[in-house]
Amino acid sequence: MKENVKIFLVALIIGMTVAFFLSFKFQDEVVFAINPKVTIFYVGTYNDIEVANKKSESYDNSLIYEDNGVYKIVIGVYHDDSALLLMNSYFRDLGISFYQEEIKVDTTFLKEISNYELLIKESENSYYDNINTSILELFKEYLGKNN
Repeated sequence: MKENVKIFLVALIIGMTVAFFLSFKFQDEVVFAINPKVTIFYVGTYNDIEVANKKSESYDNSLIYEDNGVYKIVIGVYHDDSALLLMNSYFRDLGISFYQEEIKVDTTFLKEISNYELLIKESENSYYDNINTSILELFKEYLGKNN
């Protein structure tokens, strides 16, 4: 009986050590795998692509995202909470009224935009427009590949 307890304790310690090591080594990948979602900032929804195209001309660097026959004019796509808050206040400071919605994406897209979100967090807001344009281009490519 004592021998079984010793074996159990040794196995438990080994398992905890391996789990502890792996949790630090693969921390970012686990977060991406658990929550493969981004928040899109959009300024309007339309049932007609023609109307959506006309309205999107009012917003520089916007793109149209089709979701089950509804066309949304997207002005931003973010995953990181800090980047979400910064861009939320940036768009509000510009006087843009917008809506937010979470959508599912794959982990490769999250990895691609994570560097840009780091730039948002580290940069002054005068650079946000250029960074946002790059993120929207990545999102456009992602939509093209997955639709």
